Amino acid sequence: MRIRKISLALAALSIALSVTASTALAQMDKLKNTTPEERAGAQTEMMKSKLALTSEQTPKIAAINQKYAKEMDPVIKGSEGPLMKVRHMKQINTRKEAELKQVLSPDQFQKYLASKEEMREQFEEKLEKR
Repeated sequence: MRIRKISLALAALSIALSVTASTALAQMDKLKNTTPEERAGAQTEMMKSKLALTSEQTPKIAAINQKYAKEMDPVIKGSEGPLMKVRHMKQINTRKEAELKQVLSPDQFQKYLASKEEMREQFEEKLEKR
């Protein structure tokens, strides 16, 4: 259950990076109480199921998720202003996606991007309803 909550918060944060700084900050607040290991584990589990990772890919993806969860931790828990946080998070995410692209097949990477876009659209719909 906790992994699912972390996965949802991470997905929302990823989406929020392309929506607004204030929304991203709201999602970061939820993630402040998680460890990089928890976030990386949740991301890996989500990717494993959605992208049908192979047994060869899974440890590589887990290592990438761990690396960038640790890099993202000071940003999530830091005291920078919202725009700087979002800027740093986008930079980190860009580097992470470049590494993911090297491990995932072209089809898996497209599914990854499509999944991100789908979650972003769902998130925006929820915001509009509020």
